[in-house]
Amino acid sequence: MSYSYSFENNIDLFVKDRISFEDAKRQMATTREILMRLENQPGLILADEVGMGKTFIALAVAVSIALQDSQKRPVVVMVPTSLRDKWPKDFNLFKEKCLPLNLSNKLTYGFSDKAVDFLKFLDDPKERMKSIVFLTHGAMSRGLTDGWVKLAIIKRALFNRKDTRLLKKALSRILGDLLFLKWATKDENMWIDLLESHTEKWLNIIRDYGVDPEGDNDSSSDDDPVPEAITKVLEELPTIYFEELYQAICNIPKKSSPYLNERIKTTRAILNENIRDIWEKTVRSLSVKLPLLILDEAHHLKNARTRLASLFNTEDSIEDADEFSKGSLSGIFERMLFLTATPFQLGHHELCSVLDRFSGISWSGQRSPSITLTEYKTEIDELRSRLDKTQVSSLRLESAWSRMQIKSNNSIDVDTWWDRILDKGNKDPDIDDLIQKIEDVKSSVKNAEILLKKYVIRHNKSKYLPGDFANVKRRENLIGKAILDDITSSDEIDGLSIKDNCILPFLLASRAAVLNAAARPVFAEGLASSYEAFLNTRKSKVTTDSDDEEISIDNYNEWYHSNIEKYISTELQNSSEITHPKVSATVKKAVELWMKGEKVLIFCHYIATGKSLRQYISYSLNKYIQEEAAKKLGCDLSETEKRLDNIGKRFSTKDSQFMLAFENEMNTMIKNYHSIKKHKDDVIEIIKRYIRTPSFLIRFFPLDMQERFSKETLLEAMGNKDLSGITLRETILDFFNFLENKCGVNEREKYIGALLDIQTGNILSADARKFLMDDEIQNERTELLIPNVRLVNGDTKSETRQNLMLTFNTPFYPDILITSSVLAEGVDLHLNCRFIIHHDLSWNPSTLEQRTGRIDRIGSKTERSGKSINVFIPYVSETQDEKMYRVVMDREKWFKIVMGDNYKADVKSTDKISERIPLPSKLTEELAFNLEI
Repeated sequence: MSYSYSFENNIDLFVKDRISFEDAKRQMATTREILMRLENQPGLILADEVGMGKTFIALAVAVSIALQDSQKRPVVVMVPTSLRDKWPKDFNLFKEKCLPLNLSNKLTYGFSDKAVDFLKFLDDPKERMKSIVFLTHGAMSRGLTDGWVKLAIIKRALFNRKDTRLLKKALSRILGDLLFLKWATKDENMWIDLLESHTEKWLNIIRDYGVDPEGDNDSSSDDDPVPEAITKVLEELPTIYFEELYQAICNIPKKSSPYLNERIKTTRAILNENIRDIWEKTVRSLSVKLPLLILDEAHHLKNARTRLASLFNTEDSIEDADEFSKGSLSGIFERMLFLTATPFQLGHHELCSVLDRFSGISWSGQRSPSITLTEYKTEIDELRSRLDKTQVSSLRLESAWSRMQIKSNNSIDVDTWWDRILDKGNKDPDIDDLIQKIEDVKSSVKNAEILLKKYVIRHNKSKYLPGDFANVKRRENLIGKAILDDITSSDEIDGLSIKDNCILPFLLASRAAVLNAAARPVFAEGLASSYEAFLNTRKSKVTTDSDDEEISIDNYNEWYHSNIEKYISTELQNSSEITHPKVSATVKKAVELWMKGEKVLIFCHYIATGKSLRQYISYSLNKYIQEEAAKKLGCDLSETEKRLDNIGKRFSTKDSQFMLAFENEMNTMIKNYHSIKKHKDDVIEIIKRYIRTPSFLIRFFPLDMQERFSKETLLEAMGNKDLSGITLRETILDFFNFLENKCGVNEREKYIGALLDIQTGNILSADARKFLMDDEIQNERTELLIPNVRLVNGDTKSETRQNLMLTFNTPFYPDILITSSVLAEGVDLHLNCRFIIHHDLSWNPSTLEQRTGRIDRIGSKTERSGKSINVFIPYVSETQDEKMYRVVMDREKWFKIVMGDNYKADVKSTDKISERIPLPSKLTEELAFNLEI
């Protein structure tokens, strides 16, 4: 039987109001193409640009295979730990929105972040077999750590030994400690019964003793504690294999002893050694074949030496080319599908290294690809050779292009300048040489593209919005000082200026960088971000949440750095204003957008910058709320808190004219949304809690009418528009529509639960500990913080992070989310936000695209409103910040041509790049690979 799965025609990826018809059509065409290609080749990479729905395409492929597989074998989806909740959530949504009920009911999934749980899923009989198993990166490479498996090893070590009754009795008293299963020790006799019974009977024995074997309070998911594959390996191993463990067990004191803990540790160490070896033997003995592995964020496989990559690594044996030294999962999967949005951040050798992982599929049997392993390796070698030639020609072009700045850089518009050069038919030999090199790149790209297109599919977003807004740009880039005046991008851009009284530290940082031109100017980069980031860098603390290259901090030019530190320490202590030019601009823009009813997403590279922005923005919002309230209410600042609080309490005054009007308005708006009727009280409570807050009242309610709040007051508030032109009523109806038509049942409950959990607080900062968890406070001052502004970084717990992502995706709190690289990949923040500020850049251009992709996604607010996403990239003029901006923008274009450009971030190298002419956009597009279907 050949490997042949067709697109399940009952799948409909068009979900009204969630995705455009054009996008759904592209997704289904891509799904069909992937399934067709997988018939004859070992795998491929889906590399659509960020935010284009790779997850749903992958799920459509997985579901098509799961529904058609005659053996009901599961498709395995391997995901980063950070996305462990997102994939199952999307799968439930897929079942509910994209499939008829009869097919949806046939599909089940399992989730595993442990190797033993994965093996248990493979044990299940056909009628209980999961359709899809989600497995976290690292689950298999971490091996076995399960206590029940360790108990099975102890049982095997005691098998066929004489006079073990007393030994088992002694063991029963300490097994809970030894195996870290103390929670399971309700009766010591249970351990004896388990040691004397076959592992297939263990589940019933454990239940009889009233113990939950998985400790999750869910009996419906209970499975045999020890997978069959492990039991089989244990039974096949000779007794002598367990001799060291047996002796260690015998040496454990039978009674209380000062040596007991030491002996337990010794036994545990030997047990851990045994379990590692048994794990290797178990996975190598697996005879199962699974139809497909889907691996998300595949660029993490670029290094063949990583544990994740080695799982699928195979290499020829010296003795026989048909025998392989197998990685843990090699030969188990019949096909592989890898997902990444950033294939060109990899060098071409790294990209081929990812493609090499496809060698780890099963090449034997009727389902093997039509291409042989040898042919596949030959093909990848040929692709590598063609990409080598492309790289050489691209580097030659880059070198020639860099010299162009010597002759001409007078044009304001680079694209126009380039068009004029081509139109003139210039006889300048340097221009002729450059044009020839461009033709060489085009030729080599075309040649490599023929093979690359077979294994990589990539679509890029249109530069314009879909449907009725086809003449509206998806994005408007606002560069440098445009964050202050909203002028959209051009080639000639000015940065943020530095006030005369603040220029000294930047001059000193620039001088220090020049004196050490061979090094990366770490301190200058920190200073450009914020004064606080510089101070933390000086203390050599962990400064970023990035997975970029490690940063080496030395004490070169100590005099300069010491004087900068003295200056900014004094500045932070004495100034009542925000004097850092970029921090001031970011705070001003965030507050301005918030005042107009918009949400804002801010990305920082430095942890200290994120914390300081939270403080400054919170303070500015608090100040605005009180000053505006005093003006509108005609009262002193000291009275605003009490007056606003009294207004908010009107939402709790039952039977008042205003409250009756509010409840009637909400009931009228929600009545046609049948799926959320059972949540009606909770949903209305969420809205009430939000709109009674001072920060909401001050922006949307006519407070000058506060003495006669009525139905008319409410209607006026409901008609107020945000900067996107969406009224409050439309925003609430959008939220109802989202819960009704775009959410699955589980997703709907998670959103409502998260909104009920989040505390709205009030303008009193002393109240901060009521709405912030400790992992959000992060030992920072709380007196200035307000609930509208939240911070997520590497110190934020996963649960807190998930809740904030959910609530930011609603019209409610938080309004402003400040984050680091932890939210740069794989998360959705697009439903109610179209403004993003890249306060800091990363040297990797792909990071910028990944970040912006959080709000530039299918079904985003920008697609609903018909207003462009505003991407703010502020930088400080004539500093390291400006140089970094110009280098990153330059590299972003060259990345598409010189794959994985091996860049340097030292002063000397970046000086050269920042001064050269930017590559024209039209030329970039002409030279880039076209990998669309």
